[in-house]
Amino acid sequence: MVMRTILRKSKLQLFFQGPDKWTSDPQRAFNFKSIDRALRFIEQWRLRDVEVAFAFRDRKDVTRVPMEKVTVGYVTD
Repeated sequence: MVMRTILRKSKLQLFFQGPDKWTSDPQRAFNFKSIDRALRFIEQWRLRDVEVAFAFRDRKDVTRVPMEKVTVGYVTD
């Protein structure tokens, strides 16, 4: 089972695909491959209403983690 680290726009329920591109299909979302990279991207581009999510190739559901929980429970360098 391969896990992908993706970003989800909370209110619109869309997944980040690329610059100014969002998709409703989590399998087409950009894979950040790690929480660190996803968090740096959110911070660098000052994204709002975005959460980190995890998708698996062989499953249709997506596990999402609101940013409040990620930033409190995970510290980056």
